[in-house]
Amino acid sequence: MRQVVLPLLCTYALLGHAQVGEKLRFMLNGDPNAVPNYDTNYVSSYRSNLTLSLLVKYESVDVDIEQDTGDDLSFSANNAEQYGVGLNFKWLSAEATFNIPALDDQDPALGESRSRGFGLGYTGRRLWARGFWNRTTGYYLNDPQRWTPGWEPGDQPVTRGDISSNSYMLSVNYALGRKKRFSQNAALFQVERQKKSAGTFVLGFSGWRSVVSADSSILSPALVDTFQLASGFNALERTMLGVTIGYTHTFTFWQKGFLHAALLPGLGYVQQVINVPGPEKPQGAGIGAVTELKIGAGYNGDRWYAALTFAYYYSTTAIAEHLNLATNYGFGRFALGIRLGDPGIKALQKVGL
Repeated sequence: MRQVVLPLLCTYALLGHAQVGEKLRFMLNGDPNAVPNYDTNYVSSYRSNLTLSLLVKYESVDVDIEQDTGDDLSFSANNAEQYGVGLNFKWLSAEATFNIPALDDQDPALGESRSRGFGLGYTGRRLWARGFWNRTTGYYLNDPQRWTPGWEPGDQPVTRGDISSNSYMLSVNYALGRKKRFSQNAALFQVERQKKSAGTFVLGFSGWRSVVSADSSILSPALVDTFQLASGFNALERTMLGVTIGYTHTFTFWQKGFLHAALLPGLGYVQQVINVPGPEKPQGAGIGAVTELKIGAGYNGDRWYAALTFAYYYSTTAIAEHLNLATNYGFGRFALGIRLGDPGIKALQKVGL
């Protein structure tokens, strides 16, 4: 009896597990046998093809302390390239990038910057979401003659190898257009192809957590009075939740070429904490501006594709009277990729692929 019951239980467990995988796959991808839920005159889909990309990424990460009037105190990373790989299949998009010292084209005088990032996303027909993390270490001071007493042109740049930033971002967007002629997968990840020009208004949600820290004060003691702060500080934490609304559009030409642009301005609720000496940590909350901008162009063939995309995220909020803190993150991303067939890995079905 035991020899019969045990195999039966295992069979039922496997069938139940398979059914869960099928339900998840149906929820994320829809019925593969159903009529396409998009306008096939405008979009060609390759969602069942595994696509692999080689990536080159140029990043710009800035930390700005802004006065209502006057100049901004700004730190920038010694912009470095990141290299990595991207994978796209059905609803999933994932990529990992990192800098390779031997390939970096950095200015040695501006100090050494190191960075790495990881992104993971879901891209559906009208809903797409993406989260990514970036860590950058090593910054230099912009316009040191304005902020460093005695600094003269020709002196060594002011570098801060101890400053590091960690950014965690989540972007969720919903296409308001009902005609289903626009493909976000075609614009950003080339899992589909936009055959005719189309666009849509977009409602979005943005979440952003940024932590900037250093071994010593980010603000020089000589600048405390200039920026009307009680003391220097060695860390800043910012958490933002915002809503955006805007428009995205892809222009096509010669059937396989494309230009893409998206602009999503909005407002967010921002909470900030300043790490200063002493037990009391200045903190506050308020409404801040947030903007998401993307521009891209490329070639999207039947098997090979290449795309260059620029993206910029900006947020600024008051941290004291007449004083704002701004964090900016921008990147240029070049992808060269190939479409393969369905990998046929049954384990992927368990996660809806």
